[in-house]
Amino acid sequence: MGILDQLAGLLGGATGGGADASASGGNVSESDIHDHYRQLTNEVPAHQIGDAVGPALSNLGTSQVLQQILNSAQQMDPQQRGGLMQSLLNGLSSGGMGGNLSGLLSQLGVRPEVAQNPSAATPEEVAQVAAHAHENAPGVFQAAMGFYRQHPTLVQALGTVAMTQIMRHLVQQRGT
Repeated sequence: MGILDQLAGLLGGATGGGADASASGGNVSESDIHDHYRQLTNEVPAHQIGDAVGPALSNLGTSQVLQQILNSAQQMDPQQRGGLMQSLLNGLSSGGMGGNLSGLLSQLGVRPEVAQNPSAATPEEVAQVAAHAHENAPGVFQAAMGFYRQHPTLVQALGTVAMTQIMRHLVQQRGT
């Protein structure tokens, strides 16, 4: 029995609609989620896990995305935060925001200098922009989540809600 089959049982066949482990029909501790995720990373290629982040997080509500990205951004160094922020800003710029990017950042409470120097972004600013993209530009959000393909160790920093959704997404994809 492979890890994805084990996870299917743990997650109730990945048919539950809830984002947290308890929604899967059982009481699964945070420790269990981390343990299963570590086992998953030993058996599933990192690129496959990274590719699952965007679609998995897209199933979460915007407030959950904000919290999960904040969790991860707090573990990133400035260069990593800048890379994720740059990806989000590039997508928002090319997605029609263009010259109004500064106005958008201002509305989101993001300092104007972040547009020119994404590495200066705080974890909170990265989370704000990611949550905005999640809600208003889903394609930009999913593309930006490709960041985790290059930084698979940061996936755990997203938190247990995100890891559960990622595992659920991988289980659902195993048959296709």
